[in-house]
Amino acid sequence: MTWSQNFKTRRGYTLVELLVVIAIIAVLIGLLLPAVQTARETARRLHCANHLKQLGLALHTHHDTHGAFPPAFINKGPYGTTGFGFTHGWSPCLLPFVEQQQLYARYNWDVPLYHPLNQEVEAQHLKIFQCPSTPENYRYMTFGPFQLFETKGACGDYTIALGVDAELALRGWADSAADYRGALMHTPTPGLTATPSPPTRLANITDGAATTILLTEDAGRPRRWRVGQKGDDQALEGGPWNHFKGGILLQGSMFDGSMKLERCALNCTNDGEVYAFHAGGANAALADGSVQFLKAGMDIRVMARLITRAGGEAVGDF
Repeated sequence: MTWSQNFKTRRGYTLVELLVVIAIIAVLIGLLLPAVQTARETARRLHCANHLKQLGLALHTHHDTHGAFPPAFINKGPYGTTGFGFTHGWSPCLLPFVEQQQLYARYNWDVPLYHPLNQEVEAQHLKIFQCPSTPENYRYMTFGPFQLFETKGACGDYTIALGVDAELALRGWADSAADYRGALMHTPTPGLTATPSPPTRLANITDGAATTILLTEDAGRPRRWRVGQKGDDQALEGGPWNHFKGGILLQGSMFDGSMKLERCALNCTNDGEVYAFHAGGANAALADGSVQFLKAGMDIRVMARLITRAGGEAVGDF
């Protein structure tokens, strides 16, 4: 047989063969895609944990520099006749320690955080205050005092733990504690204390630095976010990275997030509770400088023990 005769007998793939190959490729892609998505989310979760690690170190640098952690927030009383408080959050205090010295220099402590004179700083989206797993990281808070002054606050996904609502102990879901306050505290919090507390020093964290939360995730806060629902500018208090009423007062919620003062400790609602867009839990920075992943389904009693700084409870494993 000559070469020309052999060439003439060659043929291409049949339609059935092509369809089989395409089907095999589709199955392989279907098998690989979940693994790729899992790997990406793992990377985002670790990136988020690194942000909290840096913020936790910044809190400790602030403590070393000024002899105490920054206050949870500063409230100088009513601001004129606006009906809103003259407030600043904890986060501007950390700007010099997270390589944002220029922003800190432009921040005006003589007016509230929502004032136009602070808009240049307040409207800056800072990645270190954002979790990469949170959808729509470039949201703004535009209601309340921001609406009054026609300003806006750039979103943030981390906040401090103010304390535990004593009602949880009355219902038997948390231990009766000697002190329900969290690590950072300065202004009165309903149900906790009637008088302001001074800024916290490490010596005040008598429950142990390795078992007390400084910062945790409270991600998102677009319009009462539910998975699969498109977000919008923020409609809940405390959303910006420099918030005017931010902080978690642990109350727990129903598992669908529809009601507070229930037994779900995290990832059930982002309305003032621990919440992250990670599968299986949320990151938290502890007072010893470490970052831990708090698992979804955690007993709210354990979460309460982790939040109180001097409650006298034994935390155990978590």
